[in-house]
Amino acid sequence: MTFLIVTVFLLVYLGMLFDGLPFVQLDRTGIALLGAISLVASQAMSVEEAFRSLNSPSLILLFAFMVISAQLRLGGFYQWIARRIGALRTRPSMLLGAVIAIAAYLSAVFSNDVVCLAIAPVIAEICFSRRLNPIPFLIGLACAANIGSAATLIGNPQNMLIGQTLNMSFGNYLLVAALPVALSLSMTWFLIVVIRHRQGWKTTDESSPPPDNARTEEEMQPNLWQSGK
Repeated sequence: MTFLIVTVFLLVYLGMLFDGLPFVQLDRTGIALLGAISLVASQAMSVEEAFRSLNSPSLILLFAFMVISAQLRLGGFYQWIARRIGALRTRPSMLLGAVIAIAAYLSAVFSNDVVCLAIAPVIAEICFSRRLNPIPFLIGLACAANIGSAATLIGNPQNMLIGQTLNMSFGNYLLVAALPVALSLSMTWFLIVVIRHRQGWKTTDESSPPPDNARTEEEMQPNLWQSGK
């Protein structure tokens, strides 16, 4: 039975790492669910034990923030924020700093997955319009979203679970986490800037899409009612 549990764990871990397994057309969620079903079906874990292993308060809290983040994305709030950043007439290094700062802040308050999903296409579009290589900005976005989410107990599912289980204070945790998060964000910005200083910020891809000037002011404004709700 131990061998079966270890095997299922390794297969699920590999499937989530590589976003799929050979001959199994499932995403990460499906693979995790299949692993749980396998353990229950093989009686390695009972249905009651599986249910008790779930932390309902954390799941409910995570679901609530996913709903809020999705609503903001549909309302165009994240895209509007990204375009305001893109409108800054500043050096690429300072633009990168703005992307990192706003991504970290939003990820600390909302779901970092949705923040990346909504902002990444707009950041790439802005970079192409300026003939900048989007890769360092997207790397900065991804790193900042993960680092920023560690700043609060609602930034990511792991923190939610830890906070609920240990009954931690939101404010005290924020005070403790603020310094390492700030240092990590600064180091992320510094490393990307150093690397790009050697390689250059401009894109060398001649096939980059041309700037899209066809967007109207209305298209670039968020839906205030949708976002406000």
